[in-house]
This record gives sequence, C-alpha cells and structure tokens, in this order.
Amino acid sequence: MFDAVFKEEFGQAKLVSVIIPVYNREFLLPETIHSVYNQTYRPIECIIVDDGSTDNSKKIIQEFQRKFNSEFFNIKLIEQSNAGAPAARNNGIHHSKGEFIQFLDSDDLIYPDKLQTQVEFLLKESSVDGVYGDWHHGTKESFKLVFGEKWEDTISQFYGGRVIHTLSFLFRRSMISRIGLWDVKLKRNQEVDYFLRAALAGGNFDYLRIVTGLWREHFGERIITSNGAIHALAFHHKWIDKFQKLGLLTKERKKTAAYFLFWHAMDLGKEQKEIAIENLEKAYFLFPEIPEFNTSKIKFLKKILGIKLSLKLWYERAKSK
Repeated sequence: MFDAVFKEEFGQAKLVSVIIPVYNREFLLPETIHSVYNQTYRPIECIIVDDGSTDNSKKIIQEFQRKFNSEFFNIKLIEQSNAGAPAARNNGIHHSKGEFIQFLDSDDLIYPDKLQTQVEFLLKESSVDGVYGDWHHGTKESFKLVFGEKWEDTISQFYGGRVIHTLSFLFRRSMISRIGLWDVKLKRNQEVDYFLRAALAGGNFDYLRIVTGLWREHFGERIITSNGAIHALAFHHKWIDKFQKLGLLTKERKKTAAYFLFWHAMDLGKEQKEIAIENLEKAYFLFPEIPEFNTSKIKFLKKILGIKLSLKLWYERAKSK
C-alpha cells in the first residue's frame, strides 16, 4: 500500500542515502531507524554500518530489514571491525548511491518532514551544496530548541561560532566528493572538522528554518575527561596549523583557538602537567589578553621568570585548589 502511494508521488524522485554508524546501541537504535522510516520522503536507502557491536545491534538491524525493506525503502547492513564512527561513515559513503547524503548518529532522531523539505529546497536552489535547519537538544521528554543560524563567514561559524549538528544537515553527493572522507585520526570534534573542510572546499550552505530532529543528551556523556581533553587539543592543533598555512589565522580565530587551548589544558589531569603547560604557553602566544594571563601576580612573575615558568607556577597553584 505504502509503496503504491510513494510510487505515485516519488516515482522519479532522487535517492537519499542515510548513513548511520552504530556501536552497541541496541536500546536506542530502533527509534533512530523508525525516525528514518517515518520520513514523508522516498526513496531512501538507510545504510547502517555496524562498527563491531557486541550487543544485539546487528540482530535488531536484520529484524528491521525483514520488516521494512521494499521498493522505496531499503536498509543495508554493512559490517566492519571496530574502528570508530568516522571510519564507519566513510564505509557508508563508499556503499551509498544517493544523490543526497544524510549523516545520522545511532541515538539521534530526524523528524518526519526533514528530508522532504530539504530535498525540495536543494532541487529548487541548484547552487546550494547543503542545507541545514534548527534542532532539539535533550531527551524526548525535555529538550531545548537550538537555532542553526547562517553566518557569511562559514569558517568562523563552524570554528567557535554556531556549530551545526550533523543530523540537521543534508548534503549533495557532489559536495561530499569535494570534502573527502572523515578524518579517522580524530577522536573528538570529527563533525566540526568535516564541516570546516566543507567550508574550505568552497561549499555553499543555506539555512532553512525548520526543526530537523532531536540530538539526544545522555546523562554524564558530556563530562570532559583528561583523555577527552587530549583528543580535543589534537583537533585544535590540526586547525591552528591549517589556518596558519592557508593564511586564515585571523586575530579573531587566534583568540578563539587560544581560549579552546586554555580550557582543554585546564581539563587535563595533574599527571599531564607538561602537556597542559605547553598548551597554556601556546594559548598565551596566540592571544595574550586572556584574563587569567593578566593578573598582577602573573605580570610580576613574567618580568622575573619569563612566561613559561610563570604559567607553570600559576597552573600548579590553580590545580592545588
């Protein structure tokens, strides 16, 4: 019945590939798959890349294949050894055939008219490479609305400004080819990295004011650990170097980068003191106006000991409190 309806409305429509990396999400994955199946748009291929799950994720995917697969909706299961979400997304891209690409995490939801509204927009606006909207952040019971916004300077928007959540975006396949694959070396901020590379590739992105889905918040998952801070610092070092090489490290971006280095350095544990001090020093040289670098005590110590030793003493005292 549904296929007949979709054939009449979407018989010549462009295929959308929804790429979902999954690792041990047996309890949340069903809702995510349902949110794709419940889209008002067809045809859709839902490519689920099982990243070496040890729970019942694979079995759940296979059950949905038996239940939902049809002419206009097809779930593809791709299996790989555990390699992380970026590698799984790359695998999904490799197996995808759609003219439009939607990345979706295995615990998030997209709302029913998301794909249809964005596909229709991209078909009308041929010069636009990708479109995004607003999204909810929280749980199904309690969430806040986050506005996507549109800045003229997309690099500054994605680096420290208004970062767009992955679920909100719909890309043309041609744009994905220009961006390239996800960086599998990064353990944090992979999405920001991908969007920044999209901006550097000359992507033309537009904002459509619709609520696209729900980015789920899980209790305790946003707590920054020392390892998380190390991974975040690796991301910022990559982009500071890249901006510098391309002549794009403006004063404002230096300031943004410096604050990120400062915050993440302070998240490091005492056993990573040397790494923390190195990053505090780098933050200082990028943007010396950070208030913590300009107390009367630091200014006095700088005159006598130099900046590195002054920062070391300041850091040790801050961590001892």
